Amino acid sequence: MGLIGLFYALSQGVVAKPLIRAAGRDPTKLLLVCIMLLGGIRPFALFTRSISMLYLLYMPMVIALGVMNTAITSACSSMAGGDQLGGLFGVLEAVESLAGMIGPAIGGLLSRGHAQGPIGAVCALYEVAALLVFLYFDKHVSGCKVQGHSTSYGKGE
Repeated sequence: MGLIGLFYALSQGVVAKPLIRAAGRDPTKLLLVCIMLLGGIRPFALFTRSISMLYLLYMPMVIALGVMNTAITSACSSMAGGDQLGGLFGVLEAVESLAGMIGPAIGGLLSRGHAQGPIGAVCALYEVAALLVFLYFDKHVSGCKVQGHSTSYGKGE
């Protein structure tokens, strides 16, 4: 787990900034690539029998997750003024923590019905997330600006 944590930290600290900068004002395509990596690699990681292969498959997923979280946080920072950012990030963190608790419980229930139930549900949810990002992210998140506040998306730092 330490290796995964290291790659997650590196993805947020080293990898995300240039990718977000390259994505420019609208990180929708970057988010879609991250979602496709997360959903596309996960079934292969589930069915591999090699621990080495499992770690090799998890590295791009962990990096994609870190980049995606950083891109979402960067885009969402334009939705709130400076005095509201702490509350906004608190809500985002609470939702992520809640998902981390509820997801395994639902996965356990699904696996009781069918062994492949959890992976099917996860991949279906990634498809829903990709659809929502494609249809609404730019309009409702990237395009939303608080008066007098704009984000640089990593530019000029």
